[in-house]
Amino acid sequence: MKRVQHLFLVVLFSVFSIVLIKAQVTSLPNISSQYLTQGNDYGAVVLTIQYSENKSTWVLDGNTLDFTQKNLYQFLDDQFKKLDDATVQQSNLKLEAPTDMPIHYLQDAYVWIQIYGNKQLHLAMYESMEPDKKQYLPLTILPFAHLEKACEHYAVTTKNATSALETFSTIHPNTERLDVEKKTDLSLTKNTVRPADYIPQTILHIEMKENKEVFFKGRKTNPMVLAALIQSELATNYNSSYEKAKTEQYLWLNLKMNKDVTYQQYAEVQVALQEAFHLYWEELAFNKFQKPYLDLDVQERWSIQQASPKLISQYDAIELRYIEEKLSAETPQTWFELK
Repeated sequence: MKRVQHLFLVVLFSVFSIVLIKAQVTSLPNISSQYLTQGNDYGAVVLTIQYSENKSTWVLDGNTLDFTQKNLYQFLDDQFKKLDDATVQQSNLKLEAPTDMPIHYLQDAYVWIQIYGNKQLHLAMYESMEPDKKQYLPLTILPFAHLEKACEHYAVTTKNATSALETFSTIHPNTERLDVEKKTDLSLTKNTVRPADYIPQTILHIEMKENKEVFFKGRKTNPMVLAALIQSELATNYNSSYEKAKTEQYLWLNLKMNKDVTYQQYAEVQVALQEAFHLYWEELAFNKFQKPYLDLDVQERWSIQQASPKLISQYDAIELRYIEEKLSAETPQTWFELK
């Protein structure tokens, strides 16, 4: 009798554990793309956002925490405590978030990571042809210097007379600081400046609204054709040249998102933008090397990428206003050249 009771308890516990595990599984976006080529970086730090009952929480190293900048930084500080600042900045992060999560939570996470100093975020999702295998979409975290000045400018122009932090918190709640000890880019030298380090001068906006509405250049479109439209813009901007682009030619694609947009909608549009670059790179690869882009070796791919750098941004209202109203210049400069 005791043995039967014991077996019953074991089975009951196992079923409960399975239910609990399933309840904690994140429903990742599901998209269709042949260009999800980013491999799983098993050494990357994993950030998970759960969303339930109109509230998001961090799940960091198995612990459920309030969705705050402070909790994120405490976790990252602990993960990177044995690394120097330059190595921290080069360390990849992976993000897992549910399809129904409102996009403003991702925007919060993005700017917090931007402030912290990491340069690359890999977004976990599923590709329709391999629904049981996690794929990763690389997202470059673009730098933004002078965040406090941007907040002050935003406060003045919107007649919102508050401190920089209070201004920033109106868009990104649960933010406690605008800078950290790792804010200085130690790896940036004259020989290692990336296209992403330049201050945007030419920006094309893609607007995402509720009900899966996407607008490009004032016209409603959808992710199915967006990649082709962007590909055409890239060809026009860079003159279909496979030579290294000049800094004054750089073209940024910026996502402007309504707060009601879901993470699934965002993933579909983000993938379309990434595909646009790959489609354009395919053209250049055939013109220069007479073979498909994915068949090129590392050095050949690098040369093609330099002809049309992948510059995809999602600047918030504060950052975008400061860029467009205060940082327009005839001579391209990097964020770290600002005085």
